Amino acid sequence: MRDFQRDLNSKDKLFMILGSVVGGGITMVIITVLPIAQATLVSAIVLASLIVTCSYLSNPVLWWMGVGAIAGVIIGIGGVMGEHLATEQNALEFHQRLTFVGFQGIAGFISGVLLSRKVHQPHLPTLKEFISSLSALTAGTFAVVVTIRFLFDGLEPARALASRLSTATTILITVLALPASLGYLLAEQRSRAHPH
Repeated sequence: MRDFQRDLNSKDKLFMILGSVVGGGITMVIITVLPIAQATLVSAIVLASLIVTCSYLSNPVLWWMGVGAIAGVIIGIGGVMGEHLATEQNALEFHQRLTFVGFQGIAGFISGVLLSRKVHQPHLPTLKEFISSLSALTAGTFAVVVTIRFLFDGLEPARALASRLSTATTILITVLALPASLGYLLAEQRSRAHPH
């Protein structure tokens, strides 16, 4: 079977970019239309679903598209969060921040537990490789978004966007990755202690 990580070709890159654009676009539309609490819940469900789906896909095109969509969703949520952080009148209140962290953390934990139960397929990357690929793709998407802002609005708006986006995506990735890792490790430990 093909190794998704080592056999990345031009078609995979194209679908990865397409996934990022589609994921980010859909996320921006959904979470800018919904109130912040509902947007937080929907984004958490979408992210957890995409992460788990990627662990079961055997088609490399769909896998790379899924990874791209996850990166797009992260940047999309980060963008909306960044706008909330930037405007005083729309600053997130404590209960909204708590709701956001709670939903994303639960989604991360559940996806970590489900990832640990997947059938281990040799062509799929390990959790560490998956996170590494996702981080690189998210950083690339971040750079493109900031560059586009610079192109249309100039240096200062691009710098402000980069700062807000960096803060928001750092928070999002942390509240997803830590509970996901915890869920993954706990489920792995439990499966070793109680083998079927």
